[in-house]
Amino acid sequence: MNLQALISRLSDRDKAVRAEAMHGLVAIGKPAVPACIALLSDGDWRVRYRAAEALGLLTDGGAYAPLVAALGDEKDHVRYMAAKGLGLLGDPRAVERLGPMRNDENEFVRRSAARSLGMIGGEEAVLALREALEDETTDGVRAAILEALRDIGTDGN
Repeated sequence: MNLQALISRLSDRDKAVRAEAMHGLVAIGKPAVPACIALLSDGDWRVRYRAAEALGLLTDGGAYAPLVAALGDEKDHVRYMAAKGLGLLGDPRAVERLGPMRNDENEFVRRSAARSLGMIGGEEAVLALREALEDETTDGVRAAILEALRDIGTDGN
């Protein structure tokens, strides 16, 4: 299936069709990156969500700045996937952007940011995770933070 056909399927009413289209974009590889970046501005949050997901899975460094921008999306699903994508990119610059996500209103965004910090690792990520742990009251998010700290090779102390 060509790029345009996959892009049009991202707007399908069926979630499975949208997921299949996203995987098709990932299968195309690097040539799909500019289209996915452009789709982060789509009016449909489901399209932005799948575009952010594809960019993370494509692990192309050119997706860093667009994914950082998507951390500010009005829709929590998009912020969640942007945070996840930054973790998959593994760019240490993302730590300073993911740390403040501990204040996001949505617990799944906070979990995603914590997991991504764990994937990226490093001293700055440990500090960000420890700060998040101090403030976090939701058990599921606390568990994600502790797991991320273990992934880095430290604990919550």
